Amino acid sequence: MFRLILFVSVTLFLVSFSSSSAQTATPDPNASVSYSVERYLPANYPVALAFAPDGRLFYTEKISGSVRVVSADGVLQPVPVITLPTTANAERGMLGIALDPAYSENGYIWVYHTAEGTARDYPANRIVRFREVNGVGSDPQVMLSVPITNGELEHNGGNLHFDTRGYLYVTIGDYRDEANAQNLDVLPGKIHRFAVVDDQLVPAPDNPFPASSVYAYGLRNSFDFTFDPLTGRIFATENGQDCDDEINLILPGFNYGAGENYRCVGSALLDEPNYMTPLLSFTPTIAPTGIVVYDHPAIPQWYGQILFCAWNFGRMTRVLLNAARSEVVETRDVDLQGAQCRIDLAIGPEGAVYFTTVGAEGGAIYRLMPHDDTQ
Repeated sequence: MFRLILFVSVTLFLVSFSSSSAQTATPDPNASVSYSVERYLPANYPVALAFAPDGRLFYTEKISGSVRVVSADGVLQPVPVITLPTTANAERGMLGIALDPAYSENGYIWVYHTAEGTARDYPANRIVRFREVNGVGSDPQVMLSVPITNGELEHNGGNLHFDTRGYLYVTIGDYRDEANAQNLDVLPGKIHRFAVVDDQLVPAPDNPFPASSVYAYGLRNSFDFTFDPLTGRIFATENGQDCDDEINLILPGFNYGAGENYRCVGSALLDEPNYMTPLLSFTPTIAPTGIVVYDHPAIPQWYGQILFCAWNFGRMTRVLLNAARSEVVETRDVDLQGAQCRIDLAIGPEGAVYFTTVGAEGGAIYRLMPHDDTQ
């Protein structure tokens, strides 16, 4: 077991941001917003979304194992960018995607997917990096592989994002073994932070546990996370099994409570000194999935608010935080005008909210487009 290194107190950490940021983080949740929701394009079980600097939209297809790209004017490239051999049973599949911080120069795209097993090897969740040029992917390299040794199909994670310093964060589910979440010697059940050094992933140098990639632990299945543009901290969704789905404020080195014999709200870990209570908790479960902080001037009434989606009901929810951005003040459902947000969402370059869903028609990407009179 690693020894936790905490350089500042929790209280100081929670309030360490500028007063100017606090002032911009208090939009009126009752202000009227004019928008329309439109079906942007049909898609084959779309999962995660990532915009390129040139306005193109990349997304993953869970079942096919493909990465697709849409031009800035909304035209789907007919041929996938790349397809990786993927097993997609239950919650496995082609899941997360992130563009490299130097994408404009190197063309690297990173994905998180479940690789098929063989007679010799277990199936594994992998981080793969490939190069994309003019819509064609090549040279896929396995950067991390986490075998699924217990045969479980659920709680795989897994999305990945880069922070402003170029560190790569990734969520790995507990593989339906909650003991993994408290074991700092294994990768499942955590959010990890890596530096990319000489084309390899290594633990970031200032991680909370020495020589470890673990950034936060005690997580059952954190499907997605996002960086708060006002503080730099992380907000994440977490899926339980029968109770306590959560929205969490993720702090380095903190414990989010899942463990062996987890008993929902009655977890004994509530008394641990580095235990972090959730911002929101849901029982019965709603299966929260994609999450972002709205940070575009197109909808100033929503600026700084969390948006997240939920698999069970297809809802998108707005979350208004207090000035310290450490507690929830209010939540409101977003009227999706008949559409559903079941998986991921992303803010487009024009300030629209793009989101993915699946259903009887196979799936689609929708767009919530603010009208000019919103500002």
